Amino acid sequence: MPKAKFEKYFTTDVLHVSPKFPGLWDVSSTRHLKNFGGGHLSVDCILITHPFIMVSQPHKHEFPQYLHFFSADAGDQRIFDAEIEMTLGEDETHGEKHIITQPTALYIPAGMYHGPLNFKVINKPVLFIDIAVAGEYKRVGNTPD
Repeated sequence: MPKAKFEKYFTTDVLHVSPKFPGLWDVSSTRHLKNFGGGHLSVDCILITHPFIMVSQPHKHEFPQYLHFFSADAGDQRIFDAEIEMTLGEDETHGEKHIITQPTALYIPAGMYHGPLNFKVINKPVLFIDIAVAGEYKRVGNTPD
């Protein structure tokens, strides 16, 4: 039986046990797939259920990045009961720490150092969405995480 004409635009390969963050799942539309949709975008979505340091060292990318921190409370998405620390800076040694305590989107221009990223307090789950405007996610600078 022939495949449907537009079947190539769908994938069900979107749920993965997180290799980097034990106990968490990655729900990814493109991060783990090579050239899906032409390979123009890398999207990673993780349900954060407990405190941990996701990124311990400052690093940068050669592409812009968008980080999203949303409440995962299905009853009321305005309820955000978490504290997340994110540091931004012009170099690896001088960063400006920001505290996220409400639903937030963060734009990181290409070449801007960012990290550490610390999910310091997680009283209610947080939906974290990382969008990299690149087909392949790569770090420049410190890369131990």
